[in-house]
Order: sequence, then structure tokens, then C-alpha cells
Amino acid sequence: MNAAPPRNGNTTALWALFAIACLSFLPTLWLEYVGEEGVYTITSLEMWYHGHYLEPHLYGGAYGRPPLLNWAIIPVAELLGWGNMLVASRLVTALSTIATGLLLAWLAQRLFRDRVLTALAALVYLTSDALLYHGWLAYSDPLFSLLTFGAIACLWVASEEERHDLLLLGLLCVSAAFLTKALTTYVFYGVALAVLLWRHPAQRRFLLGAPSVLLHLLTFAGPLVWYARIPGGSGQGHGMLHDVLAKLAADRFFPYLWQIVEFPLETLARFLPAAPVALWLLARKKYRPTAAGGGRLATGLWILGLNYLPYWLSPQSSIRYIMPLYPLFALAIAQVIRSSDQGGLRLAARWLAGVIVFKLVAALWLFPYYQAHFRGDYGAVARDIAARTAGQPLYAADVSATGLSVTARLDTARLPRPPLTFPPAQWHTGFVIAYTPDPALGRLTREYRLGGSRLYLLCRGKACGTAAR
Repeated sequence: MNAAPPRNGNTTALWALFAIACLSFLPTLWLEYVGEEGVYTITSLEMWYHGHYLEPHLYGGAYGRPPLLNWAIIPVAELLGWGNMLVASRLVTALSTIATGLLLAWLAQRLFRDRVLTALAALVYLTSDALLYHGWLAYSDPLFSLLTFGAIACLWVASEEERHDLLLLGLLCVSAAFLTKALTTYVFYGVALAVLLWRHPAQRRFLLGAPSVLLHLLTFAGPLVWYARIPGGSGQGHGMLHDVLAKLAADRFFPYLWQIVEFPLETLARFLPAAPVALWLLARKKYRPTAAGGGRLATGLWILGLNYLPYWLSPQSSIRYIMPLYPLFALAIAQVIRSSDQGGLRLAARWLAGVIVFKLVAALWLFPYYQAHFRGDYGAVARDIAARTAGQPLYAADVSATGLSVTARLDTARLPRPPLTFPPAQWHTGFVIAYTPDPALGRLTREYRLGGSRLYLLCRGKACGTAAR
């Protein structure tokens, strides 16, 4: 019979690795634009410049998304200067990712009272895909994940300790998550609430008491109040609902079948190397949970599994949509590693340290090399466009990742002039940044190659006479 795993350990080393992982976000702040990061930098700049703080705009048109991430970015960008708006945006998302790791540590400590597990869970989370890629991109997912997981964590601890203040805090997190990205935060939270009611009968009196029910009713009515009160609220609501429904449409059978096979494999890959280490320990029967720990872990796995299932079965899904579940994956993985012997813990710590080293190499060399040799210099293109169009009207009509990145660089370079907008219905002279060389939009002035993408500068009217400079 195997001896029980030791209940103490060197938490200092685990927290030191966590701190180094946090510091590894710093070099990523100054990398070139990646993907569609320009969406939130541009909408934040337009919101600040024009003062429309309730409804984000992209190229002067309603973007149809809630504004909380923009609200978080704007004061940081004002502090750092709008020329650093990408740095400001990534700082918000990186800090959200770090805060999620600390929140997971808080949840683990409240539930399991094990300082080694607490530190290990936080470290497993912060050495996942959140460290390498999705946790620092200027997308809404890191902040949405922090708030959605925060709501689940507060609900779980509130139900255990019968604390209405924590319940209220969790419901405020739900509302904030909705204002960050999507209605799906209510689904994540609702599943967690249903699992706690099902698996923990002793907590039903608290969760079904009048104060709790009233707080939940007020919170779940929040989207209706928001849509009714803000300008363009109905359009924003339809846009968010359309995003959800669009993910349920399957065009072809075999790509959908591949999605069913590939999605769990990709999920496993996002937790390299911690997940394979945990699976190896399970295979060697080194996992020995305590009764209390196993019961709470089972609750977490039910919350995780029921929330994961729709994204696994959805025909149009992406791994970043399940980022609110990353902490629960990390907690389960950490439980397996912690409940093995000390050799398993040391093995996991060495592999996790290796991930942090790889992240530093990637941030300092691999990402910059890839951008310079395979994606191109968005800033150089923006400067060339600015020189060619100086003194003439300039518009943007390219909403691809490349177009957004170049436009974001132009917007900050043009300050204090207004950000670029879509061309008006009738315009007679000027330039437009376009996705295709459409003659109906204008005459081709310049084609830019940025990696595998193309960006076109078109002109109309008298401005075409200045384009050859």
C-alpha cells in the first residue's frame, strides 16, 4: 500500500516560478500587433476621442459589443500615452491573466486548505496556453475569463461559507463579464449554480433563500436593462445573440466530425506539459485523493465538464472560448500532481519551469523573428501611407487583421487628428485603405505585402495626382 502524500512542501519555489512567469509577460507588451488586436485598440481610441463611452465604434461605425474592456484600456492608455495604446491594452489583459491565477489560488486555499496545492494550481494555470499566447493578446478573453471564473469562485466559496457578500461579489462579476464580452457568462455561472444545488444539498437553504434568489433575479435581468438604456442597445443585443447562434451552424459533416475529435486534443495541448504529467501519474496509479478533496474535485469536474460539453459539440468553436474554464482544468491537474508522491511534484515543477524558459525565449526572440520575417512591418506601412496621403482625406475599409493593425498604427501617428473612418457614401477625392483592389472603390495607388496578406491603398479624384510622390 502506498503511503499518503506529504501535506507540506516547498511552496516558495512554486511561487517563485509563478512570479517569473508573471515577469515573462513584460517583453510581450512591446511585440507587434497579432491577429485582430487592432479591434480593441482602435475602438478604445475612438471611444476616448469622440466621447461615446457606452457604445464602442470601429472606423466610425457601431461595433456591437459591450464596452467594459475599452473602459479598462482608456485610463491606462492615457497614462502611458496613446502612442502606446497596444502596450496599454496588453497590460490590461496580462494583468487579468495574472489575477486569474491568483484568484484560482484563493479558491484552492479556501476549498482544500493546502498551501502546496494552492501554489501549484496557480502555477499550472499560468504555464498553460494563457502564458504563451492567449493570456497576453489584446482580446477580450482574458478579462472575460477573470470575471466569469471570479463569479464561479465567489459562488462556490459563498455557498460553502454561507456568505451573501461573496455571493453579491460573484454576481457583480457576472454583470461585469457580460459587459466585457458575451451573454455566455450567464451560462457558465448558471451551470456552476446548478451543480452546487445538485451535489450539495446542505447548501440549498442558502442558495435558494430569499436574499440569494433576489440577487440572482436582479443580476440575470441586467442585460435587458443594459440593452434598454444604451444607444444602439438592440443592435448590440442582436449582435451578441447572433455570435452564439452562429457557432451552432454546421455546414459540412466531416469538418464537424474532425472538430469532435480535435477539440479535446487541442485542449490537452493547451496544458502542455502539466496535463501529460498528470496523465502519466494517473496511469501509474500515483493519484491518492482524500475523501474531502475528492468530493470537492468531483464538483469542480462536473462544473468543468458540463460547461465544456457545448463548446466541444459546437460546429463553430475555438479554444479561447473556454478560457473561463482554464482555472478548473488547472485545479484538476494540480490535484492529481499534488496527490501523487514528491517525485511527481518535482517532475511537474521541472517541466513547468521549462515552459517559463521557453516563453522567455519566444517573447525575446521567436515572436520578433517571426513577425519580422513572415508578417511584415505594420509601422513602416503606416508611415508610408501617411507620407503618400499627407494633406488629403484618408479612410479605412479593411477590417482584416492586417488592415486593423496598419490602421491602428496610423490612428496613433495622426493624433491629434481624428481616427480613420469608413469612407462616406459619397466622396470625391482622397485615399482609402482597402482589402481588395476594387475599382468601384478607387484607383490602385499602392499594394503592400505583409506576409501572406495584401493591403491596398486606393485613391479618388484630385488626390490621385499626388499619389506618385
